[in-house]
Amino acid sequence: MFSSSSKLSRHDEGCERMTRNGSVCAVEESEPDMPTQHKEVLLTKLKIEIKNIMAEHGAKKYLNLNSPYVTSLCVAVDACLMDGLRRRLLTLFNSPSSMSLLQIIAKSNGSAQQVLDQTKTIEEHHTSVIPMHLIWIREALYMKSLSTIINHFIDSKSVRRYYDSNALLMDPVKGRLVATLLLAPCMVTYRRMSSRNDQEATAEELVEGAVRVRNGENSGSTSGVGSRPPLSITRQVSSIAASVERNGSVSRDYVFSLHHSCKSTLLYGKNNVCVAMNGNDFAKGYMSLQKFYDGNLSLKWVPNQLMHASSQPSSGHSNNGEFTNIWKNTINIEMQDIIYIHLHQKDESSPTCLTFVNCEGVQSAPFQLPAGQHSIAFLSSLETGLAPLLRLDPPLWTGSTKEKILPRLRKRSTAVANPAMLDYVFRLVRTSGIEPAPEDIEDPLAPSPIPPMHDNCVSLPNSPYIVDNVDSIVNFQIGKACQSMRNQIMARAFYGWLTYVRHLRTIRTHLLHLVDTKTLICDDDCDPVDEKFWKQCRAEPTKENEEEFLKRVYWRGIEGVNSKEIRRMAWPYLLGLFEWAEYPEGRLEQFTKQYWEDIEEWRVLEAEVRRRDEEAFRAARAKKAASPVREESCEVFEDPNEPTCSQHYDRENLISLFRANLHRIDKDVERCDRNLMFFSNKDNLESLRRVMYTYVRRNLEEGYTQGMCDLLAPLLVTFEDGQLNYTYNRKCINLISEALTLECFSILMIRQRGKFPQRPGMSKCLLNLRSLIQVVDPQIYALIADIDYAQALSFAFRWFLLDFKRELSYECTYKVWEVIWAAQRLRISNDFSIFFGLATITNYHDVLITNNFDYTDMIKFFNEMAERHDCSRLLSSARTHVKCLQNLVQHLK
Repeated sequence: MFSSSSKLSRHDEGCERMTRNGSVCAVEESEPDMPTQHKEVLLTKLKIEIKNIMAEHGAKKYLNLNSPYVTSLCVAVDACLMDGLRRRLLTLFNSPSSMSLLQIIAKSNGSAQQVLDQTKTIEEHHTSVIPMHLIWIREALYMKSLSTIINHFIDSKSVRRYYDSNALLMDPVKGRLVATLLLAPCMVTYRRMSSRNDQEATAEELVEGAVRVRNGENSGSTSGVGSRPPLSITRQVSSIAASVERNGSVSRDYVFSLHHSCKSTLLYGKNNVCVAMNGNDFAKGYMSLQKFYDGNLSLKWVPNQLMHASSQPSSGHSNNGEFTNIWKNTINIEMQDIIYIHLHQKDESSPTCLTFVNCEGVQSAPFQLPAGQHSIAFLSSLETGLAPLLRLDPPLWTGSTKEKILPRLRKRSTAVANPAMLDYVFRLVRTSGIEPAPEDIEDPLAPSPIPPMHDNCVSLPNSPYIVDNVDSIVNFQIGKACQSMRNQIMARAFYGWLTYVRHLRTIRTHLLHLVDTKTLICDDDCDPVDEKFWKQCRAEPTKENEEEFLKRVYWRGIEGVNSKEIRRMAWPYLLGLFEWAEYPEGRLEQFTKQYWEDIEEWRVLEAEVRRRDEEAFRAARAKKAASPVREESCEVFEDPNEPTCSQHYDRENLISLFRANLHRIDKDVERCDRNLMFFSNKDNLESLRRVMYTYVRRNLEEGYTQGMCDLLAPLLVTFEDGQLNYTYNRKCINLISEALTLECFSILMIRQRGKFPQRPGMSKCLLNLRSLIQVVDPQIYALIADIDYAQALSFAFRWFLLDFKRELSYECTYKVWEVIWAAQRLRISNDFSIFFGLATITNYHDVLITNNFDYTDMIKFFNEMAERHDCSRLLSSARTHVKCLQNLVQHLK
């Protein structure tokens, strides 16, 4: 009855085709021959694989070289290379494949030789899981030289003789097109990720990992979820250096700070000093001892990787995370916090280990200096830098040749001479005027026996240099730690107050209008709307029952034995289509009559549009036959010559406007939720098309915008799937449901229309969401604070445009929509969808913060999480956010 136009029609002289959007494409007069058709098929497959690669690259920073996308592209490229290849001429090689062509040009092309060498290496080690004839294509893609090699295939005479004249690469146009198309994949960044741990985790894996971490933390903690974290006492001496600001060329600047400058003096510097990282693993790096203008000493150690990376300006700063773990291994020790230095050495020919211990008892990672006098040189430089305020206890001795040597001490408990020790514990103490007791110290000029090797470290007794000030340094450091804690407490209080004031200013400026405090609803233990309660509401349609109905929908939703049947009857009341005390029969008859009249009107316009499209197609086909120039019509979404809606609607303008909207609707209807069983039925697609045509005909000034079909589809499924409980002829049941769907959709579009493109509603939603994130979750806000709100929250554009229809399953979409409508009817908030979006973001706080997502990572994450959200949890969190904001606003007023 309401048939759409045919997309394909045949005539005697050829084949005529009309595109979905109504544009006209030229059609060849004769069928192409088989080789030409085969070339088109190969190019089409290659374009599809390249499109998949670029689409995947748009959502990721890099691609796994072993991913199926890369393998599929290699297969498509190999098929293009093998087309028309004379394989019998390649029998001299191991196998007649595209690999043989690479061997031919390797002698004259450096890029091909590199790819060939890498391929042979992989083949020898058997480290690839893809067929061997595809490895060289993958390696050439990794080296970004695949397009260059294929161009060389086309130009090389030694390769051309192995191809037939009708081969794809020998085609003067299509052959070059293959190499040109591969320029884009060659610009993509690839990485070899063989193990599962190296591959990028999916959104579900990230969420599961965050849940496991959260459960592990909660099981071992007795504090509540909302408790504040304890005060963090910063330990300046640690095996891991304090965080370094990574802005600009940080690596280079940090390395420059290790040398002599106007702010500090370099006392000692040594390269290839080993530091224990994990267990027995040692890393080499550069160690420097510096004295600043205020007298403080600082010991720094930087791994060699950072030193090498900082030698070139271009590699000073890496945003790819290459040196993230290396930066964590840098060491920065403030010597004024150190009270003990342990020195251990097996013998004079073995390396020396130095360990620094601060006043809190925290020791640094061991520094391993090479064998020789390096430890003496370091301690001598340290002793010079500590003077005159501090000194080493025991001090270094001066040998017979005036060089510094380690002191040789004996234990007090022994009356006879003991061999000198090679294990020492030095204290950093304040300078004292007490002279050392001579009986405890050997004569430095007297010869001493060579000390034997000791397996265990020997603890030293109290030094005779310290009499009354043994614990003065400890007391001083404890007082300093207490003062630091007081400062932190005051700073936390101040910054907490400052943040609170800023949040209140944000609420006053941007968020006051989001909620209404006149209707504060408490979360009572109410039940959901079921069949029994709905029958009671229709039997007694009082104001009290209406209020109770809206409260139940907001807090508990619609649930029952047949929840779809309840929604068919309740949604018109929830949307405000019917008054609460009104019965629908009379209004339905009026809706159906008007709907039928509108259909009869636009059917005439549709017939005229189809006729004109066919005439335009025939004219373009005739022009194609007369001229070799191909002509195509432009896309109808943005037609600069399209008549404006403010003009008088004569017949020509009316047809032109309806034609543009009709083509848009046809394109969207064909692809609307085709994975849903309901829309696999062509009759239901026709119902969707009829309702959409009628709405556009009624609102021709507004027109159709992409996304309207997504909003209409859940309404049509709700009212169309099943028989309505209204006394009408069964032959008209579909017409009645379509009329009811159209009326509910018209009411829904009154609220949603402002969010569509060229309207200010979407910008307001994104700005309000950004302000809410700033108040509720400052950590997530810090990730997007420096980016324009429209770009940082671009993943939420689809959320508010379609009220989360594409983010949730149909059943969850019903629940969310009901709560949004009930919140509006109860005057709680006209923008409950913003609070639901806030709950969707904060629900994955741990994932976003732990992985330090930027806005591109957020887009990919939330796209992967589509239809996987916990709808009930998000709704509960959104209601909590609304209630908290209501309390804040009421307090401000």
